[in-house]
Amino acid sequence: MTVTPSSQIDAVIDSFRVKDGVFAVGMHERGVTLYNQQVRAHNLVWALSELEQTGVRPLGRIAVIGGGAAGLTATAALLACMPVGSSVTLFEKEWDLCPVQQGCDGRWLHPSLYAWPEWGSRAPSASLPILNWSEGRASDVARALLDGFSKYINERTESRFKALVGVHHLQINATRKEISFIGTNVVMTGPYFKQGDSEGGTEKFDTIILAAGFGWERVNDYNTSSYWRNEQIAQPNLTVDRSRYLVSGFGDGALVDVSRLTIERFRQDTILYELFGDKLEKTEEELRRGIAKAGPNLLGYFTRIEAKLLEEAKVSMRGRLRKDTAVTLHVSGTDEKAPKDLRDVFGPGSSVLNRLLTYLLYRCGAISISRRPLGEAISSAHIAHEHVLCRHGCDTKRHLQLIFSDYDKVKLAFADMEDKQAQHPTRYWAPGYFPVC
Repeated sequence: MTVTPSSQIDAVIDSFRVKDGVFAVGMHERGVTLYNQQVRAHNLVWALSELEQTGVRPLGRIAVIGGGAAGLTATAALLACMPVGSSVTLFEKEWDLCPVQQGCDGRWLHPSLYAWPEWGSRAPSASLPILNWSEGRASDVARALLDGFSKYINERTESRFKALVGVHHLQINATRKEISFIGTNVVMTGPYFKQGDSEGGTEKFDTIILAAGFGWERVNDYNTSSYWRNEQIAQPNLTVDRSRYLVSGFGDGALVDVSRLTIERFRQDTILYELFGDKLEKTEEELRRGIAKAGPNLLGYFTRIEAKLLEEAKVSMRGRLRKDTAVTLHVSGTDEKAPKDLRDVFGPGSSVLNRLLTYLLYRCGAISISRRPLGEAISSAHIAHEHVLCRHGCDTKRHLQLIFSDYDKVKLAFADMEDKQAQHPTRYWAPGYFPVC
């Protein structure tokens, strides 16, 4: 039996701790992927369980805030290993669990492609002990998570598990470890549930886990659909006219939409094989070595290796550019922000794969770049408002201010999390630690 050093457990706990007994999963972390959030949830529950088993800190009454991938994973992991006497209450503001990805057929999820070109990053399975899934449409992944979650609600756990949906009021007082809420109870029946009675109240918990995602996508004046809502931008136009689009932002959401708008028949699960063919593994090996030395911004590195490693991929990309769209990548953010530069697109705020695809599109002349204020960029490129896609990320700070009634007491802890980026999506638990349903 492997004994984990207490210092490692303490370090993991510290990376999640907001205040004594209050923990947050990935609220300010980079690497915003469903898989990474699940790994973080596993890590936190593992560390809390170790403290319970060694008598350092009991789990007691547990609250999990958020019924998405991280919240469901944390809840299932707790149900799998929490001791008799503990209980868990799950709060979700929408009227269903895993609501963001449900029914989303236009987005592709892969467990580890964000880490490409690292070893194993093309493996299709998440290989997680709790709520495992394989690459697929977001809607299929959501179904797999919900099917998996239902297996943890059984005769042994149902008396110690409670879930509320439609929670239209929720406030945490971190100092007192209290949650005030108004929501509707549900009764799980397999992967589905029946609606029960509504209730409101204020309850005290011993352990509070905030797994409420990263906040709401920033509001804009162009009615941009949420990243996870179905739309048709990846489909060819059924009109003679060529459509002009503007994508504002340079995070992963923006760069994925640029690829969908500019590359014919773009699929995240196949694009690497299509561009690099039988040279993919050799290219990955070269990239691993080069990126380790290149620093966080990859524009200069891609430029240096283009002739040696990227020329064939560029030729392949040029042969499959969409003919029915013209795309402007707006890199200045919102009007209030200072203009960014092309170089900023290739910084550490997005995956290597998305930066590489954007570089190839840039070198093929497939996209225009705008540094003007957003309104000017739209008018100068003659973009219709319905073709403006604002991907400016989530307003996490505002989200937290509304959730915590004593935000002033926890804001420094969240600022510290954002600065340290210490919730590494590295598996700290030993194989076999979590019982698999």
